[in-house]
Amino acid sequence: MDPGQIEELRRWGRRLSQDQSHPELKPAGRAILMLIAENEQLRAAAGPPPEDRYDDDDYQPPPVEEERAPRQRRQRERRAKARRWGHGFFRLAVPLGILGALVFATLALGAKLTAPNLDALGPSHGTGVGPALLPSLKFSVGGSPSVLDRVRWRLDGVDVTTRALPSKGRLVFDGSSLKDGRHVLKATVAGSFPGSRTTKTWRFVVDTTGPQIKLDPPGANIPSGEPLRVRGTLEPGASLTVDRRPVLVSDGRFTISWKTRPRKAVTLVATDPLRNATTKKIWVLIQPRLPGHPIRAVHMTSDAWADQGLRQGVLDLIAQDRINAVELDLKEEGGKIGWNAPVPLAHEIGAVHTTMDLGEAVHFLHEKGVRVIGRLVCFNDPTFAQAAWNAGKRDEVIQTPGGGYYGSTYGGFSNFANPVVRKYQIDIAVAAAKLGVDDILYDYVRRPDGPLSSMVFPGLKGTPEQSIASFLAETRAALKPYNVFFGASVFGVAATRPKEVAQDIPMMAEHVDYVSAMVYPSHWGLGEYGVRNPNAQPYDIVLRSLQDFQKDVRGTGARVVPWLQDFSLGVDYGAAQVDAEIQGARDAGIDEFMLWDPLVTYTADALPTGARKATFAKEPQVGARKAKPDELGVVPVLMHHQIRLHGSVYDLTPSQLLGELTRLWRDGFYPVRAVDFVTGRMHVPKGRSPVVLTFDDADNNQVGFLPDGSLDPNTGLGIMEAFAKSHPDFPAVATFYIPRNAFEGNGSTPGKTLRWLVEHGFELGNHSRDHVALNTLDAQGVARQLVLGNHVLSDRIPGYKAQTLALPLGAFPNPHSLAVHGTWHGQSYRFAGVFLGGAGPAPSPFSKKFTPGAIPRIRPNPNWDGSQDLTSGMWLDLLERNPSMRYVSDGNPAKITFPKSEWSQLAPRYRALANPY
Repeated sequence: MDPGQIEELRRWGRRLSQDQSHPELKPAGRAILMLIAENEQLRAAAGPPPEDRYDDDDYQPPPVEEERAPRQRRQRERRAKARRWGHGFFRLAVPLGILGALVFATLALGAKLTAPNLDALGPSHGTGVGPALLPSLKFSVGGSPSVLDRVRWRLDGVDVTTRALPSKGRLVFDGSSLKDGRHVLKATVAGSFPGSRTTKTWRFVVDTTGPQIKLDPPGANIPSGEPLRVRGTLEPGASLTVDRRPVLVSDGRFTISWKTRPRKAVTLVATDPLRNATTKKIWVLIQPRLPGHPIRAVHMTSDAWADQGLRQGVLDLIAQDRINAVELDLKEEGGKIGWNAPVPLAHEIGAVHTTMDLGEAVHFLHEKGVRVIGRLVCFNDPTFAQAAWNAGKRDEVIQTPGGGYYGSTYGGFSNFANPVVRKYQIDIAVAAAKLGVDDILYDYVRRPDGPLSSMVFPGLKGTPEQSIASFLAETRAALKPYNVFFGASVFGVAATRPKEVAQDIPMMAEHVDYVSAMVYPSHWGLGEYGVRNPNAQPYDIVLRSLQDFQKDVRGTGARVVPWLQDFSLGVDYGAAQVDAEIQGARDAGIDEFMLWDPLVTYTADALPTGARKATFAKEPQVGARKAKPDELGVVPVLMHHQIRLHGSVYDLTPSQLLGELTRLWRDGFYPVRAVDFVTGRMHVPKGRSPVVLTFDDADNNQVGFLPDGSLDPNTGLGIMEAFAKSHPDFPAVATFYIPRNAFEGNGSTPGKTLRWLVEHGFELGNHSRDHVALNTLDAQGVARQLVLGNHVLSDRIPGYKAQTLALPLGAFPNPHSLAVHGTWHGQSYRFAGVFLGGAGPAPSPFSKKFTPGAIPRIRPNPNWDGSQDLTSGMWLDLLERNPSMRYVSDGNPAKITFPKSEWSQLAPRYRALANPY
């Protein structure tokens, strides 16, 4: 320390030793004074430090000889002097060190004892400040006036002292205007003692922003046919309500589902822990399915198609690329069906008058890249109505209030509220879909026009509008397996007058792919839509009326494909008028149309060229989404029982079985026997997927014969054989599980039937002797049933041995191993595979998950609407949407091909055949 520093310490020590406000510092002050005094005494005793000979400016080197002795003496004296000074310096250093430590400790203690006191108020450390707290957010410190005068405030490192205002003896900082974010606020005041200060710190977060609601693509715009649901994310800790109903949020994710599409905007409210709320309104909109190209179609009856001249005129339009679709009537006004529809009731009432081969017509038009729209006139059907009335089935007919026949100007209307009437239309539609028709277009799907009070609908529940809409929903479900488009023709006035003929457009649009509005200018009254003469102003009336229809179908999943007129009624129509209609539709946002001319003489000059054609697959496709093989995917094993018109949930009607076969073929499946599946010896063409068709109980409606010995075409196997003839790439292959009363009353003996099946390549399996639940028997009883079950086959077909078992009633014996192998009275049995009751698809036989002793099967879905859990309808839909789940063959039975990522799923015994890619 230099003399100035020593003097400063002396003054400071004196002040401390005399400070009456802090008596606890007096001893420290006296100690500092004593150490300073001792330090000065030691300095005096030590004297100046030894001089360095090189510091003398007059130094001259002495002579070498004469001065050597005096020089040595002087060096000895200097060394002694340095030793004395060093000892003194050491004695001096000790009190200096003590003095420094004492000074430091005194400063620290003084700063602590003399630090000003601040009484701080405000949110606790780490507090979140939301919109509820922010308006009243205050920070304050209290203390003596002299202390408060010296307080300095800093917010996020910036001096904000001027913003702190005195209030009731405190300094208050108003935080109500702070922006969102993390903040640090400090209030600091210095004390009188050197280094003494007090700081109060608040660390907090201002968050007044509601949590963001993010919807996963495609948001609330849901593709037609997909589940009605939206998914999304919230910030951690946030909750969500939908129209005031709480929604489960897990790890920040949520799913909202609806059974039917909400007609109004849905309100989502997300709230975070600070009570910030975000409101988001969404409209759940279904996006329509679209054909490959916009439709340009013309109408033809079956008679017109059979007429060479009329058909050639339409073919010319196709060749000129003016149209890309032809509408062929499936059932016409009056009830005539112009093709050989396989609908028994239609033949029974004389509705079928075959003038065209529908299947051939579809094939012919598809070869030209042209879509086929099948128009079906529903309830304007005097043929059906008169036949039902004459047969006493009067509830199937619309009646007058007095119970009479409602003929009106149409000759008779069938009752849309009657289930038989509804089924009749649906059966015709499904039959046409099976022949490859691309669209089913309903017409006259309404009540008769006229006063509602003049007609009665027996059995009607709800309003006529609701009944019509529910009928459309039933039809759509029935058509689902065939992937056809579904439309409904409607009156032009229905957009504004839904009750006039029971056509509520928004309600109907929920169940169809398109609405075909009949906006023929000649059918409008004067002044409609403000158009003075609609028939003479085709552009105006088409544009304005279609704008209303566009509003009505928005968000329903339906689009508008209008009917336009190419005929003259009151005003001559030619190219200019038809072109005006087409332009009016375009300006309403619709680039599609169907033309109507009852004479089938269409105005070619009115139709623009460039109608784009379609390409139709000649073979079924395993979705383009999965082109590569994967022989570790799942395989559907379908469980069938009786094939009859009325049965249980385990039965199918003949038409439902045909629909199932059609869907399997179109979805790219290929039938194999159960034993070939179990053993992995499946010969499935490349790109196709195996399916196992099983039939339990050997009922006579599964396999039957006519008196001439031929296969009954109405039995299950008859339907399969007929389908195989028209679809040679989908052979009739199945496995039948046989109890002792096999095929009784099927037109042949059981023995002949079983032998016929084996001779034609079908597999016969064990179903126990008496079809009893094996879980009700002891071990010997189980073994007896299965041994004798084998005898059911071997007694009729010597040497035949069942290789697979289907558990009767799906019941396992106890223990389960008895289903696989066992012995009774010296006779043993062993099965390569044991099949269960209804569940789900089976694992690949090459997979680790495959268990030969417990192979799941899928029960049928008689309603074909996909609504029943764990049925074929549900599973086939799932496999269609997720093609990566299913087994797809590589076409080479000697290799097992699969993606490398699935290597761990391959059963070890098949590793030698592995062909990963």
